[in-house]
Amino acid sequence: MQSNDEPITNFTEIFETETRKILKDTHVLSPDYLPKQLIGRRTEITELARIFKPIDSKGYPSNALVFGKSGSGKTVVTKFLLQKLMERLDAEKLLDHPLMWAYVQCKNVRGENGVLYSIIKQIDPDTKIPKKGFAISYYYDALYDTIKEKNISLVVVLDEIDYLKGDGILYNFSRAGEMHELPERHFLTTIGISNSLTFGANLDSRVQSSMMFKDVIFAPYNAEQIKSILCDRVKLAFYDGAVLPETVDLCAVISARVHGDARKAIELLKSAAIYAEENGFDKVLPEHVDKAFEDNDIDRITALAANLPLHDKLVLLSILKNVNYNKLVTTASEVTTTYYKLCEEIKEKPRHRTTVANKFGELETMGVIKEGKTKKGRGGSGREICLAIPSGRTLEDLIYQDDRFEELKDFKAGLFAR
Repeated sequence: MQSNDEPITNFTEIFETETRKILKDTHVLSPDYLPKQLIGRRTEITELARIFKPIDSKGYPSNALVFGKSGSGKTVVTKFLLQKLMERLDAEKLLDHPLMWAYVQCKNVRGENGVLYSIIKQIDPDTKIPKKGFAISYYYDALYDTIKEKNISLVVVLDEIDYLKGDGILYNFSRAGEMHELPERHFLTTIGISNSLTFGANLDSRVQSSMMFKDVIFAPYNAEQIKSILCDRVKLAFYDGAVLPETVDLCAVISARVHGDARKAIELLKSAAIYAEENGFDKVLPEHVDKAFEDNDIDRITALAANLPLHDKLVLLSILKNVNYNKLVTTASEVTTTYYKLCEEIKEKPRHRTTVANKFGELETMGVIKEGKTKKGRGGSGREICLAIPSGRTLEDLIYQDDRFEELKDFKAGLFAR
């Protein structure tokens, strides 16, 4: 054994360079990887492709809302379809001008200005437009000027569209052609992606009327579809023989049973592989998947708060406000009352009680809460609700990392209402 006082002169003394021949290309397992083929989504691809059918007769594509639970392929299908559309237009010359598309992850940009700046930057990387500091009208004018200068039609993908604050962008985009903001016979099409089936219904009636969204609904992946996706990635991401077939089977079964989320299935397999490598194995075994699932389950719960749409967060926070301070068990009635008060605090229009009740079921499916027997009495009527996780306070703290919820830290439910 070398002395702690001996100098280090070579990188091999710092980094372990032995290759265990398990992982070959981890990028294939990353969320931003766009596969060359899509599995189990032929119906959804075909349905989404219909919005571009009018191009065949020199018409304008429809706007679309793509719905489905997290990991059901909404984003990857949309990007894949647009990539194939670009290939088709290049080969068949259906347009007499270029088509471009811009992708905006609404959760990661701040405000209407931020969305518009992101779009401008994607269609003109050399733009001199400042990122902030001007009125919203300046950014709309800059976008339309850029479209005219580039002589393009544009498809804008607004992922996690629930995070948009207000309907301004959707309204203005829907009226761009009518207001002569675009070159003649050009179009601006919007594709919104959302986990919430109720998103479109809660838009301003003028936006609904002018956008005329086509809805495309994605079902969760089943076990066979997830298995096929994993097998496809295994061929590219792992060395031959490094992943046993039964390991893939277990990942698929667990993921289909818990969430139907292909992205999490891929992450589960990747975590199992990393565990195998770090512990000196040369193959990824089923028991490594079990270990990774336990670790990922904790991460899944703590990451949940950051990834939920606005009103899902409000419902979850309403539950936490009751069980974290008042009691271990609350009721659907108490939670709904708290939810309406929280909406009022941040000046957000609340959803219907039926929608709130549906979100209870979604949170139970995710393993965050448990619903019990119906309770009646002074404590409030409705089904009992309790947490199915041990980290309620941690989850609440994570919700407050969203700026929109910061002012709700001191809000107390029930007996402790301010």
